[in-house]
Amino acid sequence: MHKKSLDAVLERLMTVFAVDSDSDLARKLDVNRQTLGSWRSRQSIPYALCVSVSEAEGVSLDWLLAGEGAMLRGVSSHSAEKGTRNPQEDAILALFRSLEEADRREIQNAAEEKNE
Repeated sequence: MHKKSLDAVLERLMTVFAVDSDSDLARKLDVNRQTLGSWRSRQSIPYALCVSVSEAEGVSLDWLLAGEGAMLRGVSSHSAEKGTRNPQEDAILALFRSLEEADRREIQNAAEEKNE
């Protein structure tokens, strides 16, 4: 697996579990932090682990491995755009809610500018 691809898969796994560090991800996956490090150095992640996460968390294997399609199984990209929440949105919302009001306004303003 190409480094960029592996990093992207690990980032998507972090999104699924709403974590932002390798240590937290390792805990969620029930593996040692060193195991995660060895995946990075080998540029490989166990396929069976990805399948297990897909089944347990209801995420699309295509999305997890290739970043294609909707994050959740059975949710089309169109329905995701129509307001169906997903773990990534939940994680972003939780982070947003943990911020001070001034920081929330700053992020809202930036998002509104991006959306124009």
